[in-house]
Parts: sequence; structure tokens; C-alpha cells
Amino acid sequence: MIQSPVSKSLYNFVELDVSEIGKYPEGIRNICDRKIHGLIIKNFFSQADISRVLNRLTRKGPFPGSPFGDVLIYGPALYICDADITQYCEEAIDFRKYCRQIFSGGADFETRLTEVLGAMSGGSPVELPVTPDGYAYTPTTIRVLETGQHMGWHFENQFLHCTPGYRHLETIVEPDDHLSYFAVLSAAEAGGELVLYDLEWSETEWPDKEHGGTRKNGLVNGKLIASVMEDYDKMYLSPEAGSLVVFDAGRILHRVSAVEGSRRRITVGGFLAFSKNREKLFYWS
Repeated sequence: MIQSPVSKSLYNFVELDVSEIGKYPEGIRNICDRKIHGLIIKNFFSQADISRVLNRLTRKGPFPGSPFGDVLIYGPALYICDADITQYCEEAIDFRKYCRQIFSGGADFETRLTEVLGAMSGGSPVELPVTPDGYAYTPTTIRVLETGQHMGWHFENQFLHCTPGYRHLETIVEPDDHLSYFAVLSAAEAGGELVLYDLEWSETEWPDKEHGGTRKNGLVNGKLIASVMEDYDKMYLSPEAGSLVVFDAGRILHRVSAVEGSRRRITVGGFLAFSKNREKLFYWS
């Protein structure tokens, strides 16, 4: 039974405590089937886990040569890769070790994530996708937004269908139900909201199938999305620290607004999609 909507005005998100996930055994499937648009699961991280990890995430500023500009992102990201993702997979090995280190002393992130998602996947096992060469994808990235920083608009589907790094993944996952997940380690004092637009993937066109995802040159009625998106209604979500959010990011245009105040916005997140025939639920970043 679907209960406790955060908002019915634009998109329907269900808010619950992590202790209640057993009441939503089809929660992930319900998002894919558009019965709801997302889940906000409180207390995914304990306050002790949050404090421990934040004390270890002390870096300021991006890594040298980072492809993400001024934003600090830990871990490799598939959407910026070329068709050959060997380097991404090699970096994923090191990043998984790093994640185990920063989450040591508390709940292991991968274990915790697969347990919670598995309780809501309709019985489908939760796994990392593996390349034909036997390399596992990275499970997540850690994103740090400082004061004034934001995440630009996108659909997750633009990466699945319009970037070369997704070529293998596109052959093994369902083509439309591309979800996003993120867990909040630190919420901004103000700003840093997840902004959802009343504009969906099916209303857009992407002639550039090779690099349109990163060039962000999709169209709405022949006009660039960026030139018209602010004409659409919006919904704002500000999940508190410790929460896990899962939502229909493949089909809903979204962004993260600029962080205000002195506290950084730090999230651990990635993507979800069922395998074809929904035999498995894959997660990656």
C-alpha cells in the first residue's frame, strides 16, 4: 500500500523510516511502473555513521585534473567515459576500497545499500553490473557541493541513451526505468534542494545520440531545453541528513540548486535500473 505522500501537487514521493521498508516490498518497481515517483527513506545512515564519515571527508576543492570542474567528486563516473571503460573499471576497484575505509567502523555502504534496496526490489537480487571482461562497475560516487556550487539540469536517460560509456549497460538494463539514488551525509543550511521540473524525457528530442548526454543539447519543441525549462512548474525537495532518496530521475528533468550557508552538501549516490525482464536490480555510478 502506498502511503504518506510528501506532495501530490507535482510528483508523488513516499516518505518513510528505514524501519518501515518491509511495508514496501515493491517500492522500486512502483517507481518504475509510475505508481509513485520516488521514496525518501529516513535514517538510512545513523548519526554515528554520518559523524564518522564526515570526519574523514576533509578534502577541500577538486582533485588535480578533475573532469568535474570546481566540484569535488570522489570516484569515477560512467557518463563522462568513452566507449572503452577500462580505466573507469580500474578506478572503480580503488574507489571501492576507499569507500570501505571511510565507512569502516560502522555500516558498510555497499552492504547497507543492497540490503535496503533488496527489501524493496520485489525479490530481485541487487547487484553491480559486470562488463564482458569481468570488471565490476563502481557502486557510487561521493559529491561535495560548497557554498555557491550546484548540479546542473539533466535526465539520467540522456546518459543511458546519448553517451558512449553506457553502450554495454544499455544492452543489459531496461531502457526506460533509469532511477537515481543518493544518501545525504550533510545537508546544506539553505539551498542545495533537489529541483524537479514538470518536464519529462518523453517530451524531449535528442538527435545527438553519441555525445548529447554530456553536451546537453536536447530539445523541446525544437528549442534547447536550457532555454525553456524555467517556464515549467517545479517541485523542491530538501531531504535531511541520513536520508536515502530514490526517484524517477531517468524520466524527470531535475537539478540541484546552489548551496547557501557555510555547511557543505555531501551525498553518496548513483543509479539504478532493472535488468531486462527485471531479473536483477543493478546499481552503479
